[in-house]
This record gives sequence, C-alpha cells and structure tokens, in this order.
Amino acid sequence: MTKTNNNLDSSNAEKGISRADTGATATSQSLPFKPHTAPSQKVLDALGANANKGLSESDVQKRLEQHGPNRLKPPKKPSIFNIVLRQIGNAMTVILIAAMAVSFGTMDWISGGVIGALVVLNVTVGTYTEWQAEKTVANLESVGAPQATVVRSSDGRESTTKVIAVEEVVPGDLVLLKNGDIVPADGRVLEGHCSNLECDEAFLTGESLPVAKQSDPVDEEDCPVGDRLSMVFSGAQVTKGRARVVITTTGMNTEIGKIAQALESKAKKTDTGFAAYWYKFKVIMGVAETTPLQIKLNKLAYFLLGCAILIAIIVVASTGFKNVPLSVATYAVAAAVSILPASLIAVVSLTLARASTDLANRNALVRRMDAIEALAGVENVCSDKTGTLTVGRMVVRKFWVPALDPRANESAPINTRRGQAYSFETGSDPFYPRGEIRSDREEISPDSTPENDPDSQELDLQEQVILVDELELGLKNLALCASLCNQATLSRPADNESNWEANGDPTEIALQVAAHKLGHGKPFLTHSRPHPQRAESVRSGHSGRPPIAGSRGHYEQIIEHPFDSTVKRMSIAYRFVPDDNKEAHVQCFLKGAVERVFELCTTVHGEPLTDERKKDIMVKVDALAAQGLRVLALCGRRLPSGSADEVKAMPRDQFENDFAFLGLAGIFDPPRKESPGAVADCLRAGITPRMLTGDHPATATAIALNIGILEKAYSKEAVMTGQQFDALSDEEVDKLPELPLVVARCAPETKVRMVDAIHRRGQKTVMTGDGVNDSPALKRADVGVGMGTGSDVAKQSSRIVLSDDNFSTIIRAIRKGRSVFKNLAKFLLYLLTGNVSEIIVLLIGLAFKDENGQSVFPLSAVAALWINTLAAGPPALALGLEPTAADAMDQPPTSFHQIFTLEFYVDLVFYGVLMGSLALVNFVIVLWGYFPGDLGRYCNEGDSEICDPVFQARATCFSTLVIILMIHGLECKHFSKSIMQVDLKDNKVLLWSVFVLALGTFPVVYIPVINNKVFLHGALKWEWGIVFGMIFVYLGCTEFYKWCKRIYFRRTQVPAPSRGPSDKTLKMETTIAPV
Repeated sequence: MTKTNNNLDSSNAEKGISRADTGATATSQSLPFKPHTAPSQKVLDALGANANKGLSESDVQKRLEQHGPNRLKPPKKPSIFNIVLRQIGNAMTVILIAAMAVSFGTMDWISGGVIGALVVLNVTVGTYTEWQAEKTVANLESVGAPQATVVRSSDGRESTTKVIAVEEVVPGDLVLLKNGDIVPADGRVLEGHCSNLECDEAFLTGESLPVAKQSDPVDEEDCPVGDRLSMVFSGAQVTKGRARVVITTTGMNTEIGKIAQALESKAKKTDTGFAAYWYKFKVIMGVAETTPLQIKLNKLAYFLLGCAILIAIIVVASTGFKNVPLSVATYAVAAAVSILPASLIAVVSLTLARASTDLANRNALVRRMDAIEALAGVENVCSDKTGTLTVGRMVVRKFWVPALDPRANESAPINTRRGQAYSFETGSDPFYPRGEIRSDREEISPDSTPENDPDSQELDLQEQVILVDELELGLKNLALCASLCNQATLSRPADNESNWEANGDPTEIALQVAAHKLGHGKPFLTHSRPHPQRAESVRSGHSGRPPIAGSRGHYEQIIEHPFDSTVKRMSIAYRFVPDDNKEAHVQCFLKGAVERVFELCTTVHGEPLTDERKKDIMVKVDALAAQGLRVLALCGRRLPSGSADEVKAMPRDQFENDFAFLGLAGIFDPPRKESPGAVADCLRAGITPRMLTGDHPATATAIALNIGILEKAYSKEAVMTGQQFDALSDEEVDKLPELPLVVARCAPETKVRMVDAIHRRGQKTVMTGDGVNDSPALKRADVGVGMGTGSDVAKQSSRIVLSDDNFSTIIRAIRKGRSVFKNLAKFLLYLLTGNVSEIIVLLIGLAFKDENGQSVFPLSAVAALWINTLAAGPPALALGLEPTAADAMDQPPTSFHQIFTLEFYVDLVFYGVLMGSLALVNFVIVLWGYFPGDLGRYCNEGDSEICDPVFQARATCFSTLVIILMIHGLECKHFSKSIMQVDLKDNKVLLWSVFVLALGTFPVVYIPVINNKVFLHGALKWEWGIVFGMIFVYLGCTEFYKWCKRIYFRRTQVPAPSRGPSDKTLKMETTIAPV
C-alpha cells in the first residue's frame, strides 16, 4: 500500500500536482446546459471527449492545469494555539488577567497569585477538553475514491484502460464503473454503456435504497439530485451493474464540492452604515455570532467590570483622593475583585467538561463544550430520516397472502378482497434471522395505521404467533419465493456481541431475513441434509440459530434472469431433488414491481386471476404503500422435472409467463425503537421535531406518523416536498401558520432555508444528520449534530457528534443541556449573591472611621479574597454537578432562554442584602454592643493591643458570612422549594464542600499568626452565640421568602398549551434512559 501511494505521489509531482489543497481546484466547469437533460452524445461533444478512445495524455495535462486536481478542500486540522487563544480571549478571563495585574501593581501578592492560579486553571481545563474533542473527531478520512479506472489514448495510438489516482481525473475523462466501485467525480452515464447500474447515494440524497441509473436524459431541469437518474455523483458507491460515464465536473464543482463551499457561507446580513459597524463591534466583543452561553457570560463580565471600576473609585474616594495609603489601595483592589466571581470561568469549564464526559459515555461526543448549554433553549430539532430516526437498513414488515385465514399445514380458501396479512418482528439488529411472525386480525386498508395499538396487541397474542412448522400453504409458497428468488446471503456474527452481517441488494437481504424467520432460509433449502429436520419453533429459546422448517429435499438452481431496472423484475428456476420417493419437479419463481409482475400472472391459488381480483389486490398494494412500505409482488409456478433443460434454454420473455400470483411483501426502513420515545420527550418539552429527508413523501409521512412527529389529523401544510418548499419565497414561508413538520425529497439548499426560516421566527434549532447533504444546515443551525458513521464534511460542520447515530441520543443531550443550564443558574446565583453580600460589607464599612479619620474595614483584603475564591469556589462547582431534575423535559424552551430573569435579579438582591446585612450587624454588635465602640488606630495595617475590639468584630463578621454562605449553597439547590423539600444527599460533593469549608473557619480564627497577622482577626469566644443566632435568622427569612414565591407562582403561572404526543408514543418514553 505504501509503495502504491509513493508511486502516486511521484506521479503527481511529475504532473505538477501539489499535494496541498489548491484554491485553484476548479475554474468554472459548467456546461451551457444541464448534463442530465441532454443526450450523452451532446455532453461528449460539449466536453470534447470520445466515447471509445477517451482523452489523450496531452489533453489530460492541459485540463489538469486548467481545472486543478480532483479533490475537495480538506478540513482544517485542530490547532492547540487557536484553542488556547479562544480560552484566553474569553471576556471574563481577560478581566481577571487585568485584576491580577492591578493586584501585582499594588503589591498585593496574595490576591494576584490566587487570581493568576484561577486563570491558569480555567485556560488549562478548557483547552484540554476542547483539544481532546477536536482530536477525536478530526481523525476522519475524506469522502471519495482513492483510485479510478479510466479509458485514455496515447497520442496517435489506440485507447487503453488505466487505473489512476482519483486526483488525476479531469472533466471529459471516460470512467469505467463496476460493482463495488466508488464514483470519483460527477459524470453522465453514456448510452449503450449502462448495464443494470445502481448506486448508493444515501450520503448525498438520504435515499434508503440504491438508485437505478439510466442513460436516457431526464426531462425535468430543476429536479433534485436524487432524481437525476442519468448522472452519477462523486462519493457514491456502485451496488450493482456496470457502466461507462463521462466526467462532467471535478473537485469543488461536484455536488459534494458545492456543499463543502456552502459550509463557508453565513447568513446574509442586510445591515448597512452604523448598524453594520455596530454589529461587527458586537462580534469582536463576543456578544454576537457565538453560543448563547458565551454571550451571557461576556455580557455579565462587561457589566461586572463596570461595577468593579465604580467600586474601586468609591473606595479611593473615601480618602478624598489625597494621600491614599497603600492599605486603602489594596482594599480598593480587594473590593473591586469581590464583585467579580473569580472562580466563575473555572466552575463553568469544569461543569461543562463533566457534562461533556457524561454525554461521551452516552454516545454524544461534544466538540465545543458551550454547545451543551445552547441545546437547552432550542425549540426545534430538524433531523434526517435514514439512519437517524430509522435503522438505515431495509426489513420486511408485512407479508400478504390472498387466503382466507392462517390455518396450519393446509391451504386456506382463496380470498383476494380481504386476504391474510402477517407482521414480522424486527429487533435492534435488522439482519437477525429470528423473530416472531404474527397473523394480523385486522384487514389491511388505506386507513389502517402503520402499527397496531400496543393495548390491542395484549389480547390473545399467543394465538396470533405463527410457528414455522405450521405455515398455511400459501404463506409457505410465499416464503419459498422470498428465499429462493434471491441472491443475498447472511453471515453469523464473529462473536456474541457483534451483529449479523449480510451481502447483497438491500431489498433481497430483507426478503432473505424474512424467509429465515419463517424457517425457509436459502442455505437450508439448497443443501441436502442426511436426515430430515424437525422445525425449530421461534419460541424455543434465544439461540442465534435461525429456525428451520421441515424439508424432505433440496433445491438446485437451473437458471437465473437477474433483476433488470428496465423491466423491474427478477426470475429464477430450481430443480427440487427429494430425499425420499416424492416426485421431483421444477419450481420457478418471479418477483418485482407489482405493475410489471401482474401482467405475467394468470392464476392465483389455482384459480383464474380476473380483473376483479386484480383490483382487489391493487387495493392492498395501495394500502401497504400508504404505510410507507415498498411493495413487491411474488409469483411462482411448478413444472414437471423433465422440463429442466427446456427451461434452461428458454428465452427470458418466454420463461416469464403464465405465473401464479403468490402474495405481496411490504419492505421499509424501520424506525429505531427509541425514536418514538425521543419524539414524545421533544413534544412534552415544547420542542418541535421536524423530518427533512430525501425519501419519498409517502415513506416519510408513514415514518413520521409511526414515531409521532405527525398526528393522525395532520394539516396539508405539515407535509411538503423540497420542491414545494423551495418554490415559496421567504415572505410566503414566513406567512405560513406553521413550518412543515416533514419535508420529503429534500435538497441541501432546502435544509438551509428551513433553518433560516426558523431563525426568522425568532426560534433556535438543532440540525441532526449524517450525510453530506446535511452539512450546510449543520453549520447554519444553532447546534449542529453529526453522526459518527456519517461523512467527514458533516462531522466537521457539527458541534456534537453522535457515535451511535441515534436520534434519541440528541434528546438525551438536550436533557443534559437543560440540566447544565439550571445548574449554571444555581451556581451563578450562589457566586453573585456572595459577591453582593461582600460588597455590602466592604462598602458600608467605609463609614466606620478610626481616630485618624481613616476607614476601618469589617473584612481584611485577604479575608475578602478567601471568601471570593476558596470559600465560594467548591460549593459553586458542586452546584454545577447537580443531578438532572426529573422535570427537566416538562418545561418549555422559554424557561431556558435567559438566566438573568426578573426572578434571578430579585433573588440576587434579597439573598445578597440579607447575608451582607447579617454579617455587618454582627460586626456592629461586637464593637458597639460589647465593646465601647473604640476603632483604634491603623487597624487595617497590623496587630496592636488597641485593635483587639476591631479584630474580634472582624472575626465575627467573617465567620458569620462564611458559614451563612455555606448554608446558602444548600438553599440554592432549588429556587423555590424549601431546604426540607429537596434531597440533600443526591449531591454528596456539595455536602462535603459545605461541611469542610465551614470547619475551615476555625483554623483561620484560632491559629496564631494566620489569624492576627494575615487575616487581622482575633480568637472568638462568646461571639459564636451571635454567629449561630444569625444563621437561624437567615434560615427563617429564606424559608419565608421561598414560601411567598411558591404562593405567587401557584396563583400566576398558567401552563402553556402545546401539541402533545399520542398515548401510544407516551407509553414508549421509557426507552429513553434519564441522564
């Protein structure tokens, strides 16, 4: 492999191709017409190419120089330097750095050192977490093919076939495609050179099934990418057939390239003049074009900066701005820093890092930690369907047999009007060849729901289960056709933890799995066995072995007519070789699209297939299609054993005649079992889930109804195609009462328009997806969520990547985001109320003058810093780790839009004033109640006997404020519930923080030198009585305040009406594990 790569690199160097990205990849390669609408010869002529010889080497070199290498612009690698700059450039971090500089400037080494340590901690934690997330998701390979097979001609010589590096493909190249190849660039299929070509374009269009290609032009010019059947697209995988195509566009001009370019675009701003400059200024200041959390924190930082400057001026002004002593300057810095929650950024970083780790353990990898909080306030979740809401693999959901009932081991009377339907059980592994099959009690009709009500399924379930050795003969024949008219294979898992694997066409895989569940797996039917085997019941255990129906012989294939996209059917013939004296025979089978198979059938269950019976069957076809199922017709006929040679030599047109209609198979991509519960959580939380998919409208609608995105009585505007939505102007979209819940046949531009339409309505949205087609919307959305198995472009455009590709994981992330939001509010209230109480003590203390006319500070500068950092930090961090509330998904998104609400401000003032006042009152009681009010001289600068009363009062004030602040941390667990109503034991980190820091007050008060030299305190004695007295006063006032809040909220709050999920969906909410 290394040698090959080296050869390719040297080849590139010889041709002048730089290995670095080229901005020159792509001068205009546009043709004067849409290539999918024109005959292939016209495309060849426009590109100067030849359908047989290909391009000459000299022509290739010129085109390579003109158009550049065929590659996409690679994603930027994560830079540790840029991450560090982002962390340092945070507004609060910048302010703390400035405060640290001022502290060192006033020779307050302790304050400066502590603040500096907090800055280093914040930057280190934030940088490490973001770097780890970026490195994990950056280790991705680009979408595309490493090599391509082209037809080229040497100058003046005949053409040759060459295998070249994909970067060397140029417009006009002839590329040969076969099963398993990756398409190297966008190209037009050539007439006369296409044989049953099918390509998997799910990464680009969202289609669950491979797309059958054609060489004939498509009439519609502006059709979606998925409907341009005469084109192949870069990155698609060939799943069947072969073809020769001429390359029309390369590099960034391909459909993938256009999407990659769209990622660089941003929503257009219409502001001009001063408004435009003002917006740029807000971006620089970090209050625009960033996450809601960062905007909130930056605004808070600038507001507190203004408050800190004002406080410092007030402190210095107390001296009259004359002969300002160093102690006052230090006190001014301490007072200014006291209004700044110095540990805020560290607490935010650690809280988000913890949340990020929790989500990573639940399959959600967070690339940018601040995206967690942004999830809390989203009103919409826009999701792709294939592989996200659904499993991403086709399974059989229904079999329908034109029989009266499911009687065992005999043929039921014919009944085409009602028939008998069978439902297949599918687990988390769609290839698992075991599962219950049940006979439906209700008739299939256009009005029947895709899934029976779970309550009705509880009635007589055992009577509905079909055993593999008790099949009605019509169902048995249908199982034989599904198994034998099939080339798909199933493989056992390598170990007990792995899933089953399958090879073949997705539709045939689904039919083969269904046949295995019915005990008619192809390996058991086509291989002779020494002894007949008794059927194994599907209820006989949980072994991984597929059930086996009894068989007294085996089948040997005679001839196969493979599936042809032009006739949309496949046929096959087998010779039955019996193990006993039973007569041998030839069994023929046919399957395909109903409209192409009906014309070849003459009988049904041995009776003529009349027009009336055909009409009855078509009603069932329409009913199954209305449930979002892809419907196939299965047919068969039995011939004498001597006709084997005749059948083998028979032309296909002659062979495919006079068949008997056996039944119908309904196939679909099933929703994940967690999706209904996740949608129910969305609706309960006031979040609107929307499905934006490239699939057919009927399929998308059926899945949306199944999982609860659509109600049964949905409006006409709730479901649109991408073309219908794109045909509306922005003004018309804004006039819609509600944006569509389902958009089918959705192009990439449609998804971006949907995100922009949501933003114009003043709402926020998540965009989940895994394909390249999702990338522009992922970039434009408030929070883009990519899938781990998706394309690189989608991952690089996302803020969160889901390793399990599961829609329910994003709902878990939203729940966690809501928890983080509430926790942010809790510790912000705790930190800021502590700051307010400190400022009240420090500023009012300026009024206490000593004999020299200097202010006597109720708290020393070191004590103020102790409270602001060491005492406040750990409880704040513990509040950030509060477990997710049970009602996190019961509140509307508006509850998570603003932290700083009117309630927050009222709480801030009440608690801050209360705690500061109680501490200050104790200071006054000691000085003027016990001592005669002597404030001494120079008691702010050192210890002397005359300062003993002041030192005692300071120690009392300090102890009161610290212990009340610890209890306040417990009160902040809930904004309105009493401390007696919350579970204090669910957050042991908070309990230990409160306990240890409350005990930490005693060493500060009693250890010599630390108390009188550093903190300027005295040892407390009787003062503890008034300290604990004020604690009870605080508890009484706080509980009365919360009681008043509860009364007020009960009288004023009215639940907001919202669209609720169906009863069926609500019962499945338990599939979502709480975070």
